[in-house]
Amino acid sequence: MEAAILELINGLLATDTERIRQSTAELNKAYENPDTLLCLTQIVTSNNEIQVRQFAAVLLRKRLNKLRHWQMVPAEHQAAIKSTMLQVLITEKEKSVKSAVAQLVGTLVRHEAEKEDSWMTELLKFVYERCSSADPKESELGASIFSTLTDSAPDQFAMHMETIFQLFAGVLVAAEASGDLATPTVYEMLVGTCYLLPFISGHNAAEQTVVKAIPLILKALHAFAQKGDEHNFMGAFDIVDNMAEYVPHLITTNVKPLLEFSLVIAGNKQFEDSIRVQVITFIGALVRLKKKVIMKQKLLEPTLAVMFEVICQDDTEGDDYFSGESTNSPANAATQTLDLMALHMSPEKFIPPLLQLLEPALQNPNPVYRRSSFLCMGVIAEGCSEAITHKYLEVMLNIVKAGIADSTLLVRVAAFFALGQFAEFLQPAISKFAPQILPVLFDYLNQLVVELKMGQPEPKHMTRMFYALETFCENLEDEIVPHIPVLMDRLFALLEPQNSIQIRELALSSIASAASAAKAHMMEYFPRIMGILQTYLVKDCPEDMQSLRIQAIDTLATLSREVGKDNFIGLADDTMNFCLMMLQDGPDDPDFRRAIYGLVAALSSVVNERMATVYPKIMDRILESVISSEDVLPLVSDNPDRDTILEAASAEIDLENTDDEDDDEDLDGYQVENDYVIEKEEAILALHEFALNTGAAFAPYLQSAFENVYKVIDHPQEEIRRACITAICGFITALDKMNDAAGVARASEIAIPKLAHILRSDDDVDVGIHLLEKLADLFKDSKQPVITSQEHAELIFGCIRDVFGNKMACQFNEQSGGGDEEETEESENEEMLIENACNLLPTFGSTLQPEAFSLYFGRIYHFFLQKLAKAKKHDLSEHRAYIYGSLADCFQALRGCTATYFDALCPLFVAGTKDSDAKARQNCYFALGEMVFFAEEKSFESYPVILQALSEAISSESHPSALDNICGAVARLIVTNHEAVPLGHVLPVFLNHLPLKEDVVENDMIQKAFRVLYLQARPNIEAYLEQMLIITIDSSYKKQMGDAETAESAVAFIKEIRTQYPDIFNKVSNSNPEVFNYVQTLLSCWN
Repeated sequence: MEAAILELINGLLATDTERIRQSTAELNKAYENPDTLLCLTQIVTSNNEIQVRQFAAVLLRKRLNKLRHWQMVPAEHQAAIKSTMLQVLITEKEKSVKSAVAQLVGTLVRHEAEKEDSWMTELLKFVYERCSSADPKESELGASIFSTLTDSAPDQFAMHMETIFQLFAGVLVAAEASGDLATPTVYEMLVGTCYLLPFISGHNAAEQTVVKAIPLILKALHAFAQKGDEHNFMGAFDIVDNMAEYVPHLITTNVKPLLEFSLVIAGNKQFEDSIRVQVITFIGALVRLKKKVIMKQKLLEPTLAVMFEVICQDDTEGDDYFSGESTNSPANAATQTLDLMALHMSPEKFIPPLLQLLEPALQNPNPVYRRSSFLCMGVIAEGCSEAITHKYLEVMLNIVKAGIADSTLLVRVAAFFALGQFAEFLQPAISKFAPQILPVLFDYLNQLVVELKMGQPEPKHMTRMFYALETFCENLEDEIVPHIPVLMDRLFALLEPQNSIQIRELALSSIASAASAAKAHMMEYFPRIMGILQTYLVKDCPEDMQSLRIQAIDTLATLSREVGKDNFIGLADDTMNFCLMMLQDGPDDPDFRRAIYGLVAALSSVVNERMATVYPKIMDRILESVISSEDVLPLVSDNPDRDTILEAASAEIDLENTDDEDDDEDLDGYQVENDYVIEKEEAILALHEFALNTGAAFAPYLQSAFENVYKVIDHPQEEIRRACITAICGFITALDKMNDAAGVARASEIAIPKLAHILRSDDDVDVGIHLLEKLADLFKDSKQPVITSQEHAELIFGCIRDVFGNKMACQFNEQSGGGDEEETEESENEEMLIENACNLLPTFGSTLQPEAFSLYFGRIYHFFLQKLAKAKKHDLSEHRAYIYGSLADCFQALRGCTATYFDALCPLFVAGTKDSDAKARQNCYFALGEMVFFAEEKSFESYPVILQALSEAISSESHPSALDNICGAVARLIVTNHEAVPLGHVLPVFLNHLPLKEDVVENDMIQKAFRVLYLQARPNIEAYLEQMLIITIDSSYKKQMGDAETAESAVAFIKEIRTQYPDIFNKVSNSNPEVFNYVQTLLSCWN
């Protein structure tokens, strides 16, 4: 029989498909004979080829994976299989065979777990005896079997956690006593224990054993590092990584020794780079999880010192970190960890000690230290953007400008990187420095043009200069217009055909960035740009020109969005035909499809409902990209033999139709294909644009788009999750614009619970921030009810409340230990999450009836008061501003229920009118007006206090937006109860600060106040009618009315003055030619 089974195995391992199919059928037939399993068992222990023996073990496991198949095996055969497999674990030398057998043993342990005489007991006794042996070979054997079993069936050890971890600790103690903690036994025990950590929670005794063993674990890891065995160190170090991932509470009391150990390893160049990289990466995780402990135990400064020193140890001339193709070096790992620290720690605590390191380094004659300083400044820009903007921007920018002029190329490159990061993350504050920065960048562009014309080689690292140029330009908006002629002159010179493909790509990308800011001001250069683009927008092009063609498509997409619909409409049909042709016949390349999707999406904003004829030709391909699994590939081991065996075994799995098997059990994980991820993201965002831009044309595809995007909303890549959130919210908004109330209700019924779940469970803070923002936009923009049930209201409110309570997965709410929890400041990302939750509350309220929202508001506004007190204590002006603003925005949703909270909140806003921050004061002025407007009679007795506060404010306020909001507040008081306002004192001051300067949305309330005064208090205001008319004409002429209704009201007021007070009207209309011409235009419309 053995010969026949061997023949079947060889058939399954063959490459001939027909032979595999025939062998599979014969094997299934052979399983009907109970002796077949015994025969496979014998083959595992035979002298056959390793591949055959391994495959026999795999076939055994596949067959016995189902409990019913194991139960069908005769008892004596079961006993034989178990004893034989255990013996193989003891004696087998070949790792691949041993691993396959361990997987089988794990399956059998699981099947045997319910029996009274559980086989696990026997196995554990076997392991204990050997691990405790003084004989190194015996203990190594026991530990090896332990690690293979815990790898294959970790859940089956749950009932034995306490004794297992005592054994683990005992092995470490014995190894320390022997003077060698870097033994194979210790290694296997560390690896085996690592597999159990996800299951240890709740086993208190085992948890305490782990906590007490951490010092010995660190000693063992240090011993492995000193031996220089990177494989063993990295495998053993997984126990620390797994503690941080699965049971972070176990390391709280040992953060200091863990971090100090990691810093010693990280900073020592004698250790292998791979060891240092793993440890440095762990430091980043530790900072994210245990920042409170790190701050409390004063570990931030030494951590920063080591990270900076490691970054400075990189004296290579590469551009790895900048290029995004970073090597796995300690310096790059340290840079990434510094980025994490900036994202997760309070800038007030983080920046000062970092600057103490950077200041001397910037003066260091060694250019590596100067280069590293600029790299650090760039890296922290995202996580510390607000702090840099408010406290350090001008100083840092001057330092960066000096770095751009440094005599050493590497330093200049790093300075350009820092400038690019600043331009990307420090908007809009950095834009005011454009007159200082752009000439520097233009000089470098000019130098590049001159060098290329002289035939000199392209300078290294020029991509950093273009990165700085692009990020700076694209955020300048109208301020770029004066600089466009010089910029385009340089870029056109770089687009000459003799220049390299990379240079031309960078120039085209820079044109796109400039167009994003300049918009229609690019039309002067548009014909020439299109002439250049058309040379690249061809069906067939050489391989080396593919990337340039893709950049040309991207640039065209930006132009079609930005130059104005009327300016591009003439090219829309030809451009769309090109897209359709290339989707049909173009290269099968994800990056190319990504570019085409982006261009089609951009065109949808130009042609709008004319997309109806295009959708039948593109939707199938786009939806295919959305749901494609090409971006997430199974990641199997590096063992080619194993891959072959698993592939062969899969045939047997399929034919068995075993729907309760774990299809992923042989995978080591997943790997992400970046080009496919970007294609998927662009496809999802294109669907979102179609929904918003093309109205009814997209209606037939909305349901399919919603369903397919929803399928990938749990994607492992956070950028895909963010895109899905954007699209799902956009689809509901599109249904709302179509007045499809039933569609909005159906979509919301699915989306709201899912989005609430993501907000709670997603551990990426950027996803949480994005989701809160998109929900707020959805609630604000939708006229149909998005919250359709009490259950959904509770879900959203619960999320807002729990963000405030730091209970979301992305908030890493860890205690600092010691019981004395001090108040810690949040990182900017964490604060942004809370700010977006604050901003969501009023828009959430707008979806409910005022009485229903009042019940929620009453349960949560105390958080705002606590947060405000903290912001005052730490002098966090931005925080005070958004807290005042969010509270103020709630009153419109509360409407009459505002009166319930008037007594509690009015004094708060009155006090806030004296805040040191202009934005905070502005929001308090607005809040006072809104409270009065919606509380109505409840506010009347407080008019004197409020008017006094506003009077004092208007006499000292210097910020235009804040002054506008004082006027808006006074207007609300007048509209609500003009009789309670001493018009003789108030009106002259009120009118003298009009028209509004910046916050022109308040014109709505200004016009309402004028209407109330004109209709109800005309005798008291006749002396001010001329001034009121001048203000109204000015705002109307400048198109500063918030909406059509306000504009109509203003024109009606002008007409009434003309009719009732012609002398005043004529005097004002003849005051200057501009006013006269505008009034004549109005008159011609009236007549």
